[in-house]
Amino acid sequence: MNEEKNAYFVSRLVLLATLWLMGLVFWVKVSVGWEARSLGLLVQCLHTLIICFNALLGFLAVIGSDRPDGREIYGHGKKEVVLTFALVASLAIASFFFFETLIPQFQAALKREILPFPLEIKIPILQFLGFVSLPILGIASFSLYQAKRLDHAILAFNANQLFKEAGLTLLVFAGLWGVWWGEPLIDLVLAIILYILVLDEFWQSIAWNLPLMLEQNAIASEAIAAIAKSVRGVSHCYKIRTRGIVGQFVYIQMHLIVEPRYEKATTGIARKIEEALRLRYGSLQVTFYIDTEAGRSGILR
Repeated sequence: MNEEKNAYFVSRLVLLATLWLMGLVFWVKVSVGWEARSLGLLVQCLHTLIICFNALLGFLAVIGSDRPDGREIYGHGKKEVVLTFALVASLAIASFFFFETLIPQFQAALKREILPFPLEIKIPILQFLGFVSLPILGIASFSLYQAKRLDHAILAFNANQLFKEAGLTLLVFAGLWGVWWGEPLIDLVLAIILYILVLDEFWQSIAWNLPLMLEQNAIASEAIAAIAKSVRGVSHCYKIRTRGIVGQFVYIQMHLIVEPRYEKATTGIARKIEEALRLRYGSLQVTFYIDTEAGRSGILR
């Protein structure tokens, strides 16, 4: 149980650190991008915003899973759906201003005329972009390490996005270096490429989080009950709830009734059931509400 508590603490810590760091990076990048008049850097800020969004949803999912009353299974609720609509609205508004600025910029760059949104690339801006990649790589590496250690799908998804963010930041760094050498068209081409990547990242984020926002059974209750009752000491399994996608990550709640003579072995019984479920369905998390035939009860995570 100490390991489970440590897993909850570490996952919350990593996601909160990601949210804080990327929120700071987003604010600074927007300021620097506006000062440099770089469409590439400003578009890349949208990717940073999506990472903040996913870190926030992941953090809310983790803290929302720690509920002793069992009223809600580990996943997303109405607040997260509202946040998703807010992100969609933000991307729509940003897309409108992006194309409104991109078209005249592109036309002027092709004709070698003065840009209506002139670029102002300076060495300190390039140095900043190189420096900001280091803490992103650091938190990404730590998140990946903890994801493997804890077998935590949300941390693994978080780490994957952070590595992408660091890679895109270095790509923008290389593009702005080319602009500094006198080719403004590089920034515009880079902005188009990054915009396509941002849309792809947004779709991946929705595909990942949407199943957690829907009230659905990821696994048939009868199948879970059969696995649970195959473990010695379990006499009954009921009130089974699941959410998520099999093969990606599944959250499970179940109530067990344990025979009195196995009362002292409830932790071992829960571990065997979880191992059997994990072997069959892949990455998952289970919360057990255990009762004995003698009337005693408890919660295991």
